[in-house]
Amino acid sequence: MNILLAYNDTDVSNRALERAAQLVKLYEAKLVVTSVTPVVVGTAPNMEPGAELQRADERLRELGVEAELVEAIGDIAAAVVEVAELHDADLIVIGTREPSQVERMLGHSVSEAVQRMAHCDVLICH
Repeated sequence: MNILLAYNDTDVSNRALERAAQLVKLYEAKLVVTSVTPVVVGTAPNMEPGAELQRADERLRELGVEAELVEAIGDIAAAVVEVAELHDADLIVIGTREPSQVERMLGHSVSEAVQRMAHCDVLICH
């Protein structure tokens, strides 16, 4: 089993990390962790694991879990799904928070967009 954790170093993302670590141990799965940087015009992308992924890796190691770290750029939901597909993920684990009224009206929920676009199961952690 291959699990992809979408991580952004927020409280809900850290809860998703804890859940992904539990599942990795339970199913003896492979874990890939991705963090997505939105595209910023005029800057060169850095594909080395950034500070967010380094923090995720440190926490996972404390929990006894090893992971492959994948830095991604672009639209967050699309990038998460693309990394999941590239790594043959059977499950995407992602955190969510309560969207504001404006975000809800505009449909700006990353976790919902991932759920709609993914070709595998998605576990949304609150």
